[in-house]
Amino acid sequence: MKMTLKEIADKVGGEVIGDPSPAVETITGLENAGEGGLVWIEKRRQLKAAEESVAAAVIVPLNIDSSSKPLVRVENPRLAFAVLAGIFFPPRSFPPGVSPEATVSPSARIGEGVSIQPRAVIEDGAVIGDRSVIGAGSFIGLNSRIGADTRLYPNVVVNENNVIGDRCIVHSGAVIGGDGFGYVADRDGRHVKIPQVGRVVIGDDVEIGCNTTIDRGTFGDTTIKRGVKIDNLVQIAHNDEIGEDTVLCAQVGISGSVKVGKGVMMAGQVGIADHVEIGDRVLLAGQSGIAAKKKVAPGQILLGSPARPLREAKKLHAWESRMVKKLLAGEE
Repeated sequence: MKMTLKEIADKVGGEVIGDPSPAVETITGLENAGEGGLVWIEKRRQLKAAEESVAAAVIVPLNIDSSSKPLVRVENPRLAFAVLAGIFFPPRSFPPGVSPEATVSPSARIGEGVSIQPRAVIEDGAVIGDRSVIGAGSFIGLNSRIGADTRLYPNVVVNENNVIGDRCIVHSGAVIGGDGFGYVADRDGRHVKIPQVGRVVIGDDVEIGCNTTIDRGTFGDTTIKRGVKIDNLVQIAHNDEIGEDTVLCAQVGISGSVKVGKGVMMAGQVGIADHVEIGDRVLLAGQSGIAAKKKVAPGQILLGSPARPLREAKKLHAWESRMVKKLLAGEE
């Protein structure tokens, strides 16, 4: 594919500085610049390296207005890169149809243009929306519903009675609707299982990483709302509610009955105990931990375990460092 700089600027709402007619064939980061390609930078200090590269043109922020190379100026170069990367490197397409090696119940409803790959299993009453892709070896359980334009990579499990919205992506090894972890001890100390009969309901435009698990509700729903992005190896327990546009990074673990607001960011290995409420736009730094039944006000940045406001956590860390140095000095 080739696009002129003028066409590129139109796609990303930018403006061209210099000759708008050159055509480029790809877009990359600065470190991967290729001859005749387009690169993007976010800082003025990166411009010299971009000019010395073999790239044909550069996407830059609005505070850069001149260069030895043609520029495409935009408000957000990273966002422009994401949009253009989706154009230059479109997702793999799959021919519609049901593989003869797949097992599809006669009572399942399969939309138009759906691709069902070898060894996939679609159980009774399942619904697959138009143009969706069910990867090889994936399982769609009894009465579960998959929306339109959704892709399940190979070996995804969607157990019975769950719902996945439109334009979702679920990567290999993910399990949607496994039983919640619920037991009660009898008088002999034996663990008696509490039936988990709720659902998982996933909104539109959600992406779920490899080997992530989302447990069904005990009786109600575990809810993942529109636009949530979930990394690999994340655990979401029964009856959780994850708000719109929240991001959960790798190895986050969320206990049961947790309510997470909109636009929350949890970095790697964050741990949330049960019945916690987290407000909108909270940022939890890596390995932060929140104890059971806590309420976190909107807009905070928290760090540590137990998690504290960032300024307080920094002071505590500095104090601990000084104490350790003093103790070590006293041993000499």
